[in-house]
Amino acid sequence: MSGIDRQELLLHTLQNQYLLEKGERLDVLSGLCGLQAQFANNPRYALRIRARDFSEKSWSAGLLKIWSHRNTIHVIREDELGLFLSAKGHHLEWGESWWDIPVKVKPYWAAFIREKVAGGIDERETVKRECRRAGMEESLVKRVFHGWGGLIKEMSDRGMIAYRPGTEKRFFLPEEPAWMDRDEARLELMRRYFERFGPATEADCVAFTGYRITEVRELLRRGGLPLRSVDMGGAPHFYLGRLHAPRSLPDCIYLAGFDQLVMGYKDRSRFLEHEDKPLAVNQAGIVYPGILLHGRLCARWKKEPGRLSITPFRPLTSALKDIAAAGGRELFADEQVEIVFLEPCRP
Repeated sequence: MSGIDRQELLLHTLQNQYLLEKGERLDVLSGLCGLQAQFANNPRYALRIRARDFSEKSWSAGLLKIWSHRNTIHVIREDELGLFLSAKGHHLEWGESWWDIPVKVKPYWAAFIREKVAGGIDERETVKRECRRAGMEESLVKRVFHGWGGLIKEMSDRGMIAYRPGTEKRFFLPEEPAWMDRDEARLELMRRYFERFGPATEADCVAFTGYRITEVRELLRRGGLPLRSVDMGGAPHFYLGRLHAPRSLPDCIYLAGFDQLVMGYKDRSRFLEHEDKPLAVNQAGIVYPGILLHGRLCARWKKEPGRLSITPFRPLTSALKDIAAAGGRELFADEQVEIVFLEPCRP
């Protein structure tokens, strides 16, 4: 097993994640196992950063939003719905759930919601009003449309409904998913993981997928993926395919909020200093949009109409400010943005 240093590891990672060389929009979605979408604009920014065919008007075409691995909201390709839902585990029968919706009423209200969406009533709040008009008690409305999922999540997990990507909370009815064996689906996601997130450790894969370490190892053993490995800091890092990347890091790379680069690893030391972790990910688990300068995550950014504000983790030199500002102007070259540097998080 050959060895690599931290910079080489980062170069290979950035190359595999479309951050050195952009890919086609749908290839990015597939390769990165979807894009996390707790905040609606994050997938849009992630594709703006990574996809050479990105279009502000049509970036979401052929995509949908569901609860996926780690039970978190992701934007995925419509034609891969069966893969992602199968990997979660498919249950046809309605069962108990922690938001305490009576099992006996779930089929009725699921059918009612689907009927309204099919009839063109697709906005979340409007569907709520229709449920109230049809006699759903307010206590049940709160559970059906629970902020962490409710009946909508249970319907999503069955392929009965999905959200459209973007800031508007609108439903639509996807085509019947092409269901797969759960282990087969999970192995495919792991194949994509080690191809596009590798080199990575087994622990990194566990952190990203939410699968148990014993399951990861067993699936890898039974699936026969032709993994290769390199040593980094005494730990084997696994990957698929070939490693090829430039010899030098770009001066500046922008990352979306909840970026797959940040979400992909338990050990983020390849791009983040340990003392800066609370500045990149807050105590509530919110992953801020970030900026890599010479390969280290050292600032956050926020986009508002006509304005891009940058908050460094610590004071930046004038040269680094110029690099960060140039990266922001390039990213949003299709509009005029004012670049504003806020006070550093640390003096």
